[in-house]
Amino acid sequence: MLRSYISAVPCTKFILLTDSLENRDVKLLDCLVKGHLAQNHKIHLCVFEGVFKKAQDKFQSSTNITLHNFVSSGDKLRDHQAFEELCSGFLNNEVVIIDSLANVILQYGLSPCYKIFNFLKNNKALKQIITVLHKDLLLSDLSQANLYFNNLVTLNIDVQAKFMTDSLRLCYQYKKSGGRIISEIEEYKFEGESLITSKVAKPDADKLLAKITPNSMNPEDLTTFKIGLTDEEKLSRDRVVLPYLPSANKEEPSIEGHIFYQFDEVDDWDEEDPDDDLDI
Repeated sequence: MLRSYISAVPCTKFILLTDSLENRDVKLLDCLVKGHLAQNHKIHLCVFEGVFKKAQDKFQSSTNITLHNFVSSGDKLRDHQAFEELCSGFLNNEVVIIDSLANVILQYGLSPCYKIFNFLKNNKALKQIITVLHKDLLLSDLSQANLYFNNLVTLNIDVQAKFMTDSLRLCYQYKKSGGRIISEIEEYKFEGESLITSKVAKPDADKLLAKITPNSMNPEDLTTFKIGLTDEEKLSRDRVVLPYLPSANKEEPSIEGHIFYQFDEVDDWDEEDPDDDLDI
């Protein structure tokens, strides 16, 4: 289960949360942060997105978390050296959190960013590294970023899009120390501040078919002119008596010039092919 890998002892070294603009859940990162705060772990949070003041207000009551401003400090935004110097100064048993890996890559470049995170992972003094990758911010660089960081991360958690279901899902890959990779998809929800995950239940085929069956199409919506009839027009049409039907012939059988028609057993009233009885 995913929760066992998140709360493993010793801590999972490198956790990567992957999401996009349409499939984003900030509660996941908050859950990881609060989990470390509950255990009195020292946290360094590097803010690379949003407004730094909001991050300060959010964690102002937490004494074990140190915020580092990389969104409004001009000196730190010039090159990657400030970020690299900060990372090299982290002490023992500390947790490093970067709120947007995509912004780090966009500011400093993919190669310098990879070197910094590789250094952090190999730093045995650090307890854990956590970062978030917004896939839709990288566009053409996404495939290279995945190639670089899939080799580094220990636990990759990908927020899935909703597809024919209302439940939220996570797809994760966990690398064990022996090299074995565990891949699973689980449903998740939050009860208060606690993350609850469960195995994906077998879908109900009838419900899935009901969701993917298209709605009945109205021909009136496909044209610029009127096709259908109103209820009044349908009633008027049904009242019309056709002169060649028996019901019409019985009403006035003595009228001169009236058409009499008597059905035969072999008559074929297939409106799609009126000449079918000619055997052509």
